[in-house]
Amino acid sequence: MKSILPLCCFLFLLVLNTKPLQGAEPEPIVDKQGNPLQPNEGYYVWPLWSDYGGITLGQTRNRTCPLDVIRNPDAIGSPVFFSASGLDYIPTLTDLTIDIPILGSPCKESKVWKLSKVGSGFWFVSTGGLAGDLVTKFKIERLEGDHAYEIYSFKFCPSVTGVLCAPVGTFEDADGTKVMAVGDGIEPYYVRFQKVSSYKNKDLSSI
Repeated sequence: MKSILPLCCFLFLLVLNTKPLQGAEPEPIVDKQGNPLQPNEGYYVWPLWSDYGGITLGQTRNRTCPLDVIRNPDAIGSPVFFSASGLDYIPTLTDLTIDIPILGSPCKESKVWKLSKVGSGFWFVSTGGLAGDLVTKFKIERLEGDHAYEIYSFKFCPSVTGVLCAPVGTFEDADGTKVMAVGDGIEPYYVRFQKVSSYKNKDLSSI
């Protein structure tokens, strides 16, 4: 709890050069097949341009716990789970809890996404979050346009007035690891979702 309170203060005091979502209404997020995302179902999160190189977890910085959320260009990725309070589908523009429950992880912390302070105006998307905490509230936004129906990006943008609202993108760490991050110069990272149970070459062990 002590590690969360200072970060919450930073979030209220610091607003990056981004603006909250305006003029849009929540709608069901759909996978590549056009089906709404469901809670308690695993989805691969792939880059816009490929059916590979998915989101997973890894040890970055000093190779310590908790694990950070990364993009692995050499693997299919790990199943990602989403939940929205009181809803039986996953909508856009709504506070979500995001979890990557990898089995056999060397780190014992929860695998719920949270924002983790790294430097001035910069955060990694890490794990160890507690559902409901301010630092675990992420949103998914659909790319605008008639031909962008299945294209989305993540945002850290809790539904609380005055809190940081900024896109989640990728940052290349010193060793080349592509870490999901929020901060100055971080652009949205556009993705598509593939339901694990309907993927023809299922591989739940890749991370």
